[in-house]
Amino acid sequence: MTSRSPFLKAATTAAVLFLFTLAFAYPVSADPFGVKLTRPDSLAGWDYGMPAPSGWSMVDGVLSGSDKSTPLLSGFTAGDFELRFKWSVGDGGAIRILMPKVPRGTGLELVLCEGSGCGRLSEGGKTLSSGGVVQPLTEKGALHSAAIKRRGKKLLLSIDGKQLYEVEIPADRYGLGLAISKGNGKLADIRGCEPLGKPMITGKTLPNWESEDKKAWRLEGEELVLKPDKWKYLCTKKDYANFVVSFKYKLQSRGNSGMAIRTPRGGWPSGDGLELQIYDRPDLPMDEHSQMSIYGNVPPLAWSDKAGQWNDVVIKADGWMISAWVNGELVQQYNTLHHPELKHRHLKGWIGMQDHKNWVRYRDLRILEAPDGTGLDAWNKPKPLTAAMTMVDRLMNSESVSKTDGITSGVVKKTLARKAAKNGKATEQVIADLRGPGAVVRVAYWGQQGRLAFYFDDEKKPRLECAPNKLWKNVPHLNNDMAPVLSYVPYKKSLKIVLRGLRDVKKGRYVIDYVNFPAGLQVETFSGAATSIPRGWLEPPLYRQHVINWGVHRDFDPQLRVVSRKKNIASGKSVQLAKVDGAGLVRWVKLLADSKTLNNDDLWLCVTIDGETKPAISAPARFWFPGFANGGGNYYNYLLVSREGATNMLAMPFGNGLSLSAENHGKKTIADVGIDLSIEKATDKTRADIVGRARLRGLFLPGGSGSNVIFSQTGKGRWVGLVLQIPEKDPVLAKANVFVDGKALEGYKNLTLDDYLGRSGREYRKCLSGRRQGLAWRYMLMAPVDFQESIRMEATTNELCKRLALFYVKN
Repeated sequence: MTSRSPFLKAATTAAVLFLFTLAFAYPVSADPFGVKLTRPDSLAGWDYGMPAPSGWSMVDGVLSGSDKSTPLLSGFTAGDFELRFKWSVGDGGAIRILMPKVPRGTGLELVLCEGSGCGRLSEGGKTLSSGGVVQPLTEKGALHSAAIKRRGKKLLLSIDGKQLYEVEIPADRYGLGLAISKGNGKLADIRGCEPLGKPMITGKTLPNWESEDKKAWRLEGEELVLKPDKWKYLCTKKDYANFVVSFKYKLQSRGNSGMAIRTPRGGWPSGDGLELQIYDRPDLPMDEHSQMSIYGNVPPLAWSDKAGQWNDVVIKADGWMISAWVNGELVQQYNTLHHPELKHRHLKGWIGMQDHKNWVRYRDLRILEAPDGTGLDAWNKPKPLTAAMTMVDRLMNSESVSKTDGITSGVVKKTLARKAAKNGKATEQVIADLRGPGAVVRVAYWGQQGRLAFYFDDEKKPRLECAPNKLWKNVPHLNNDMAPVLSYVPYKKSLKIVLRGLRDVKKGRYVIDYVNFPAGLQVETFSGAATSIPRGWLEPPLYRQHVINWGVHRDFDPQLRVVSRKKNIASGKSVQLAKVDGAGLVRWVKLLADSKTLNNDDLWLCVTIDGETKPAISAPARFWFPGFANGGGNYYNYLLVSREGATNMLAMPFGNGLSLSAENHGKKTIADVGIDLSIEKATDKTRADIVGRARLRGLFLPGGSGSNVIFSQTGKGRWVGLVLQIPEKDPVLAKANVFVDGKALEGYKNLTLDDYLGRSGREYRKCLSGRRQGLAWRYMLMAPVDFQESIRMEATTNELCKRLALFYVKN
């Protein structure tokens, strides 16, 4: 969509505005000014202040508040701009238009009221204009009109079509907020725009663009036309940070394209940068793949595109804030700093259009560059996570499990009692009776009998009832696993799970993992599969497991990369591959070696942290990367991926240096072994947090007889994983028990391997567990087991195989 001068009275295409999204559904003319800054049904984009918004209502596009309402802070900043809106006040009311200075500072304040002093403008305690007189409205429901124009050091205010003043202001960049200081007030039809950007298409040969399939793109007059070819992007040679890009497009029916932004060289937009989706599928439910979604991660706020017609689009990148409009309607806005995946993306990179093998036409492609920076400091302040966000963050960012958060876990194991129907009537059995606040995060089951009924918060009727094999469809969908079901089913007070409709019960069992939340962590009881997790947080785990299945991860993330030269390791020798000073955390470890090194236990990887004399982890490489031995390809999961080397994304915090070495425990030289680490180095802001985190430690124990102890770890920490070698014939462990701080742990008594992994079978790979090629594994990211002094796992046999137990342990 093409932006227009903020000083034009008619804008044929909605330009980029400067504030952000209130919602007002007022009728507009056929040729409206600018773009709407609001949605008609929410305060989306005006919730960046502290405290959180309260005392406001948005009804049919009219925003109403009073002097008891909290101030609102929007998600936009601008240099030159024009803002137009309608307003009214009651009970002697006064509306304050707040324009805070970027990145911090009081900035400007403009007061709207009836009578004298309307438009009073001040900077801190200094009055820049005393305003003028505005007569009260006499017609019921009538609204005043206002226009605020800023150009350079001049700011002009008009009320009801009459200019009140033009004054000089500081040459700063400003944000936008709202408050009501007296009485009550209403605002509607808020629109804005910024100056027209510079053309991005010049000449006839696209000299400022590059692509692997550049011949697929051609200019036809003023239109850039794609002849579909190779699933590639046409991208700018220049990198851009903060900007407004506007354009028109027309897309093939049911077609797919996308506008990539901030993508690093060599990276892919949806995985390493950002892609704003262009998609003609209004027949599908609105989700993370819909028109103007931030592809794979954030659904749009709404649809506003027109199939088979030219559509105007504006995309604004302002620090971490991403906003988009289609045909003048606000359809996307998100602060990606507070997103579990997008906070790891680049803030500068190329812009491009996607060849998705569907024809598409673009025209009027323009860009307005903005100064570097991350917008208002208020946007970037840490925000407390809700319980739902915290659990999703554990899947997306395993380092969060290393943090002390007061969340504990438990397991309910229920074997169904053998019962026959009485007098032909079905029976029921209680599977779990839990007290809150908490959430069920994994349900493993054996048997398809009956229907699961979930009774929340002592309610008499179940909010959720379904067959066991349909549970994955009826709870928040975090992955593709149908069994075990990994999800987030929260409850404030209590949750009783009852298996109803049973007739002749002969066998069956359930193993349910749950977590308990501490006081102060915001928990909302389950309200539906699609509504129990906030927008932009339900989608990332799904996308993560999909892209890992494709063999993709954040290979071009903005973190420090430590990549070693490949070395030959002689039998019995150890070679240091990487060394990092200071504090930080390893986000992922990639083994650069022949995949055959994962077929045996000859190659070991050893990590030493904080100057310690003994490794924190020392184990065969195949135990680091389970599931990839003997040609195992990628699969749906959250932690393990193979792309130019097997990769493990279980985070490793360190406070005083880290080194990684490779050892050869075999008889022959191992050739060409290297390592690739992604490291988030500690900054002044993050150092205390990172240094204070628990450290990842692994206990690798050889197989043999003489002891039934599977592992034993002392200290304070969390048990987060176990990788086991499996006997070819007999089930490993037979049964096991777990002891925490010297006491047997309920739910972990007489535990079978199937109970622990969550399903039966000899060969399978799931999102957090699996069995393949002689190994079984489980990563307990959602429900790790906490211990204060010690944890020990014992088997009912002395014949144990090799195993690696993983913990986050406090220093």
